[in-house]
Formats: sequence, C-alpha cells, structure tokens
Amino acid sequence: STQTTSTEHSTTTTTHHGTIEYCTLYAFSTENWSRSPEEINTIFKLMERIAIQYRSHQSVKSGKIQIDLLGNLEDERIPPGAKRELQRLQNESRDACNKRRGKCGNSTNILTICLAINYGARADILQAAQKLAQAIASGEISPNDLAAMDESEISKRLCTAHIPDPDLIIRTSGETRLSNFLLWDAAYAELYFTDLLWPDFDEVALEKALVWYGKRKRRFGGRNE
Repeated sequence: STQTTSTEHSTTTTTHHGTIEYCTLYAFSTENWSRSPEEINTIFKLMERIAIQYRSHQSVKSGKIQIDLLGNLEDERIPPGAKRELQRLQNESRDACNKRRGKCGNSTNILTICLAINYGARADILQAAQKLAQAIASGEISPNDLAAMDESEISKRLCTAHIPDPDLIIRTSGETRLSNFLLWDAAYAELYFTDLLWPDFDEVALEKALVWYGKRKRRFGGRNE
C-alpha cells in the first residue's frame, strides 16, 4: 500500500493495487497562529464553507469518502462555526461509510481524507509522551517494563494512531522542508518535491508523483536483494 502526504497545502495518500486509500492534507498548522488575525479568520471561514459544501457532495453522501480530523480541535481559538461544520462533516461521512460497509463489506474502496487542523508533529509527539508518562505514574505500566518498551508505545498514543504511516510525502510550492508535518510517522516516507503551488497540483501532477514513487526502491534500512 502507498500513503501519500503533502505538507502545508500538502497531501498524504495511501494506494493499494492502484487505489488511493488515505490522503492527509495539512490545512492549518500550530505555527500558523503566528499569521495575522485577518488571514487566520479567512482560512477558517474558507474551511467552514468547504465543510458545508462537501457534506452534500455525492461522494460523501454515498460513503465513498470518509473525513477524519487530526490535531487539537479543542483549542478555543478555533472559530466555533468552523469547528461545528468540520465535525459535522466528519460524523456524517463516517456514518455514510459505515452504512456502505454494512452493505458491501470491507472490500469497499473508501478514500479516507485526513484534515490536519491545528496540528503540529512536535506537539503530537509531546502529548503522546505525556500520556505514556501518565500511564507509568498511574501504575498502568510498570516501571519494570520500561526496558522492554518499544516505539509502539508512542505510536499508539499519537493522534495519527488509527492511520498507516505515509509512504509518500508530496511537498508543493518549491519548499524542501517538512514544516513540522508527521515527523514521527514519516520516518521511512519517500519525499517528493515540486515547484507547483498547491492550487495547481492537479490529477496529472499527482500521477507524475506516483510514477516517481513507483520507481523508488524502499529498503527500510536493509540492502537491495
């Protein structure tokens, strides 16, 4: 399977037998709060409007697309209207997908679009570490087990624990950095950089990125056979 991700106006996609199963969009980072109040307000108004529009989109209503929200949506700085409509989109898309699975089984091709909003990889790793520390302090995990602990103890406490790690990260706009996006998850992701701006990144550009990915040899620390 292949998961694709592009950062800040970026995308994550997972493909299986030619079908993209996961696509993560970096809609608003924890660092974006440093922008002007006017720009922030415009961004969230746009999110609210798009969420309302997509709730009536046939692909969502028919259970072909599931929306998952990543990041801290409990932040009081997030406008309540945007939060409400985004959560309604998430809930209604999940209900439609579950209904479709009930009819067609797990063989159904469903695209999960993850919207990373008020998300930052460092903050996510920190909150996962805090949850792990709380589990140790409460006795849920014995100090005697620490030596045998592996990285899964962090992975399963991240907000991305329910989705696969990205196989491909696409970074648009000519930038060559991850910008605090999926740092833990992207340990073995292939990184694809393009000068195209996000609004210009269309189906042809995605196909080009996937062809590039298909030529990569993924060793995960090993050697080519």
